[in-house]
Amino acid sequence: MNARIDRRTAILATSAELFATRGIASTTVRDIGEAAGLHPGSLYHHFASKHDIVRQVLSRYMAEIDHRLRAAVDTADAPADRIRGLIRETLRVIEDHPHPTAIYQNERTYLREHSLLDAVDETTRSVHGYWMGAIEQGRADGTFTADIPAEIFYRSVRSTLWSTMHWPSRRDLGVDELAELMIELFFNGYMFRLASG
Repeated sequence: MNARIDRRTAILATSAELFATRGIASTTVRDIGEAAGLHPGSLYHHFASKHDIVRQVLSRYMAEIDHRLRAAVDTADAPADRIRGLIRETLRVIEDHPHPTAIYQNERTYLREHSLLDAVDETTRSVHGYWMGAIEQGRADGTFTADIPAEIFYRSVRSTLWSTMHWPSRRDLGVDELAELMIELFFNGYMFRLASG
């Protein structure tokens, strides 16, 4: 890795932490420069603006989500296994990338108002497609019950998984343990069930 790429990666990591803990609006280019050990003006050799940094943080984050979830879908044949893999990988992303996760979840209004979600719209649609494809396949082949609309199930699972970042008990559970609990809830709990044979 050359020095410029390494420096950009370090700036993005520092920026993500600041945006997550202080908020994007409250974080200045000067704050980023000081935290990264750079003169603020030097940041402009790497990024055009603070919003350019935000876009890069989100683009890298969403690319990682897309990569992991696509792999979860591609490596499982059965719809139920695909959903299990999507649940596990979503929780692992939250665990491995807490700062971009916090930005994406907590700063939605700011991101929308400043057109910063445009850069990740395509990836967001892809992720939606992985979930809906697995759910619809399971409904079609009888793996999943058809009495709950696919979109309702998807949104229920998605919202619950992402909300775990705020749960006080989250720190008490390993990511694999939490994944198994979520799988048990959604497959055998009241919101979703495997169709009985």
